[in-house]
Parts: sequence; C-alpha cells; structure tokens
Amino acid sequence: MNSHLLNERYRIIKVLNDGEKGKTYLVEDVNLAGSQFIVKQLCPPSNNPQNLTILHHLFASLAATLEKLGQKHEKIQKLIAYFEENQELYIVQELIAGNPLTDEIIQGQPLREDQVISLLSDILEILVIVHSYGVIHRDIKPANIIRRESDKKLVLVNFGINEAMTNTIENIEYMPIEQVNGNLKYNSDIYALGMVAIAALLGLSGTEISNLRTQKNRLTGEIVWRNKNLKVNKKLAIIINRMVRFDYRKRYQYATEVLDDLKKITNLERNREKQHQKKLLLVLTGVAGCITLGVGAWQLRLPKFLTNAQQTLYQEGVNKYDAGNYEGAIEDFNQAIELDPKNALAYNRRGDAYYRLGDYEQAQADSSQAILLNPQDANAYFDRGFALSELGKYKEAIADYTQAIKLNSQDAYAYYGRGLARTKLKDNKGAIEDFSKAIALKPQYTEAYLQRGIIHRRLKQRLEAIQDFDTVIKINPSDAKGYYQRGLTQSINNQKDAAIKDYTDAININPKYIEAYLNRGDIYSDIGDNLEATEDYNAILQIDPKFSAAYIHRGIHRFSFGDYKGAIEDYTEALKLDSNDVVAYNNRGNAYLELGNKKAANQDYSRAIAINSNNALAYYNRGVIRTKQKNKQGAIADFKKAAKLFQQQGEQDSYQDAQREIAILQNNSAPATTTRPKSGKREKN
Repeated sequence: MNSHLLNERYRIIKVLNDGEKGKTYLVEDVNLAGSQFIVKQLCPPSNNPQNLTILHHLFASLAATLEKLGQKHEKIQKLIAYFEENQELYIVQELIAGNPLTDEIIQGQPLREDQVISLLSDILEILVIVHSYGVIHRDIKPANIIRRESDKKLVLVNFGINEAMTNTIENIEYMPIEQVNGNLKYNSDIYALGMVAIAALLGLSGTEISNLRTQKNRLTGEIVWRNKNLKVNKKLAIIINRMVRFDYRKRYQYATEVLDDLKKITNLERNREKQHQKKLLLVLTGVAGCITLGVGAWQLRLPKFLTNAQQTLYQEGVNKYDAGNYEGAIEDFNQAIELDPKNALAYNRRGDAYYRLGDYEQAQADSSQAILLNPQDANAYFDRGFALSELGKYKEAIADYTQAIKLNSQDAYAYYGRGLARTKLKDNKGAIEDFSKAIALKPQYTEAYLQRGIIHRRLKQRLEAIQDFDTVIKINPSDAKGYYQRGLTQSINNQKDAAIKDYTDAININPKYIEAYLNRGDIYSDIGDNLEATEDYNAILQIDPKFSAAYIHRGIHRFSFGDYKGAIEDYTEALKLDSNDVVAYNNRGNAYLELGNKKAANQDYSRAIAINSNNALAYYNRGVIRTKQKNKQGAIADFKKAAKLFQQQGEQDSYQDAQREIAILQNNSAPATTTRPKSGKREKN
C-alpha cells in the first residue's frame, strides 16, 4: 500500500491538527482529481481487544447515522466515508469553504440583535433535523459554525463523534454542567448555542465566555450576562436565559420551542414596521388632508395603544407562566381579555395556567372560549382535551384530540393525549396505535414509548414492553421512569435480579423515587434479604413519613419473618394516617391472630368489612376466627360471602379455599386453624 495514501485513496496535503485524541488532515482523493476533504483520525482510549470491538461497532453505527444526516440537510457537513486502517478509525468529511463564526464574533465588537436572531434561527433549524435522528452535536461553538463562501449560509460542522465514543470532552467554554458531568441531553446543544448567542451579543472571546460562566446569581445560580451598558430586546433576553438555564429540566427541551419563540419576536417586529409604514403614508398625503389626518391620527392612536397594552400584558403573562407564577399569569391574561374580549390567545394561555393550578373546570371553559373565537386553533382543542381528561370525561377528550389532529395531523402530542384517554377507557389497541403514531412523528418521544410499554405489559406482551422501555433508556439514559417500568416488567417475568438492578438504577438517578424503593424492598423481602428490605422501607419513610404504603409493606415484611408485634406497630401507624385503610385492618388482624389475640383480630376484620363490604379476604379471615370461637354458622356465612366475592373477582384458588372450609364445617370435620398466606403478606396497597 502506498504509505502516503489513507485507505489507498486519500493523499495527505496538510496536517490541520495534531492532538492527543487524533489527527485532522486536509486530503485529496486521488480517484477524484481536485476533490479535497477533511479526514479525522480517531484514537480509541483503550487497547483492550473487547473494548476495541465495542468501540468499532459504535463507530460504525455513529458514522452511518451522520452519513445519512448529511444527506438530509444542506447546512450539515456531509460525512463522505468512514474506514478502519491499522486498527485506527477514520472519517472523511466534506470540506466547507468559508469562514468560521469566530471571524464574526470578535472580542469587543457585539453583533446586532437581528444578526443574533438570524444566527440562532439558522442553527436551530439544523438542530431540529439533527435531534430527530437521535444525534447530539456535543460541541457547538463558534469554531464549528462555518459561513459558507458560496451562499453565505451557516453550516454546522465537526459533530462530536470522538466524544461520543470516548465519553470525553476537551473544551468546556460553551458546554452545560450536565455534559461536563457525562450526563448529556439533547438540550445540552441548546445551552451551547445560547452561550454562542451571548458571546455574539457581548462580543466575547472563548476565554471571556469561560469567565462569564463563573458569574452567577447567588440566589438562582443562573449566569449573569446582561449589564447596564447592554441594551437588548427583553423578549430575546428571556429566550436566551431559558436556553442557558443551569438545570436542564428548566431549559427549553426542543429546538422547535426556541424557534417558535424567536418567530414571535420577528413577527412582532414586522408588524411594528408595517404600522410605521402606514403612518408614513398618512403623513405623505400632504397638507390638503390635514384635517382628515388629524382626526384619523387620533382614531389610529387608540387602537394602537390598546394593541400595545394587550401585547405587553399577554407577553408578561406568558413570561410569568414560563417562570411558574401561574396566579400572576392569570392576572395579566385577565387584563388582556378585559382590553380585548376576543383575544383567543389570552383565553388559551389563561386556560393553561388554570390547568397548572388544578382548576380543570376553568381550564376547560377558557379553552372552549378560545375555540369559539378561533375554531381553527388546534392547540385550543388539544388543551381542552387534557382538561377534560383530568375531569374524567375521556370520550369528550378523545373527540377534542381527534379534532386537533384533523387541524394538525403532525401534532405528536395530540396523538399522545388521545392515547392516554383511550388507555383510561381500556381501549388498549387504539391507545397503542396513537402512541405508535406519536413515536413515528417524534422518534425521541420517550413518554410515548413509556406509555406504550405499560400497555404492552398490561396485555402480557412483555417482550414488546421490555423493548419499549429499552428504547426509553437508550434515548435518555437518565430517565428514571424507564428503568422503573422495566424493573416492574422484569419482576413480573420473575427476573428478580434484573428487576433489582433496574430499581437500583432508577434510585441512583432519582434518590427520592419512592415507588422504586417500595418495589425493590418487596423483592428483597421475597428472596429473604431482610436487612436490605427493611432499609428500603425505612428510606421511603425518611423521604415521606406520611407515605402509608411503606408502613403496610414493612409490616408485611416483618410478619413474614415472625415479627408480629413489629408488624402490628406498622399497621397501626398506617391507620393513624388513614383510618379507613382496609388493608391495614386486615393485615393487623392477621398479626393479632398469630399472637393469639382472637378478639382484636375479629375486631380488625369486622372493621375492614364495615369499610368495604366487598373485601373477600376480611370475610375469609373472620370466618377463620369464628371457626376457632366455635361460631359455626357465623363462620359458614363468612366463608360463603368470601367464596362469592372471590368467584366474582376471578380468584379461583381463593374461591376453592373458601369452598373447602365450608365443606369442612358442614361435615363437622376438623376446623380451619390458620389464615391463608394470601390474607397476610399478599394484601398490599
């Protein structure tokens, strides 16, 4: 092989970069005269053969995705080819003739607002495509944004394929904290782009951006980047602030959301410009029309004044809503509606605020008014659908989601909402279809995968359920719900070790995940790991001392290894929190019975029956007590009632147990001597 050629076709013209993690070359393809490309050599972090095999597979997968991605968008640097040579990995990229944004963002020379908005819009449009393919750029900074010479358009280059393979980072000037900590999110790219916007507005170098990251508000922890000398559009500042929020959960989640808010600014500016042009035309009519102009100008001022006031109040309401101040948002929307009772948008957003406050009736009413004012507003139907769902009106909700879909067939969220409503009506097939459609429209929609997986599990399609939860975890490895739901499914499959691992992963991500502690504790209890089970139940009560189920489950656990007094203490604590807890009475009765306190046991079973006359276990257990007390007729009556309820509930084994006890009593055989296991440990809430 020619030593000067890479992959027997790429002649090195120049070494552009020679770093620890690989080299970058400017090359010429000898098979295509005059064709120049960028070749990057990627250095694996380990020489371990097993690790290398994994990395090579990952490399091929990432490169193939980037290759497809470059074909889909003309403003994404194309990946021409990828290959392996002498155990080294290489990618061949398009050479973009042009200048990096570092030539435009110059220290001490801020860009105009309109330039920054244009920059943000251009890159966000690219990120919409990038993220839809499951790709995160990982290294957005001015040097990786090229102004193409041929058409002056911005092109995104240098996707972090090396970082993706090695989980390492080099330059952190523009990176958010979760990426630095190895917990990468899609909106990590949004943060980095927000930092680029700040650099452009202030005229800052990379070093100055690094210094700026340390200037944080002591109370909120957010970056302080605006100063007295900087005059910037308030709405643009709000958008950038939300892009660079420290906590990724409070940041914009999707590039489309940022684009939508930017469009509102540009549309508002266009409207103002049109109004200015109208005024100018009136002035140019001359002195001959001065009287008419005088009257017309006064008539023009009033509507304009109201329009500005409405816009200001509406935007302030939106800002308060975004900040979580829903009461304040409602006040602003109220005033906007007073100024213009036909402001459909204000009704729509006020309804959203009422929804957040749990006032679903008012949310429904506001959405209905928005629909009345604008029957083509798909979002209003969507919002009303969610309000109706919360009110338990699932059929009406489905009708609204369906109308929203008719108006906007590409709205993944409307399909998702309809899927949730169909789930409530036990229309599992329809729900799966809706969640699948939402996924088709939005391939990274983890909530849709999650809900579809839950239905698959309900239908005993456990393999499909596991696949959905696997996908959730693959898309977002930090989604604790994905691990938790997969753990539930593993537990049903009797894969207890796998379930424990999933619950543990969920807890590591969310240390306050009560349900994960509860289910992990139950498995530990089942396999006899008494200490671990107790620790899990105790952990729940440290997080929430009023979580009664933790007392119930810890009581069941204590009962399982003979600590009946401890079990009684736990059930009593649960009853202090909820005096109508049938499960606590029933299980405490079991513990009293084991201690020989038949009177107390009988009282607890009777209380359980008084609260819920359909509690089969309580009748069964009281039948056992009455048998011990020689109350034959009372015992038979209880066992008959238990048998009837068990049969209605489809619990065939328990039904047969009750029938056997009746037969024993009627034949004057030996009496029942103990409660069945199902009346003790398996009675959970």
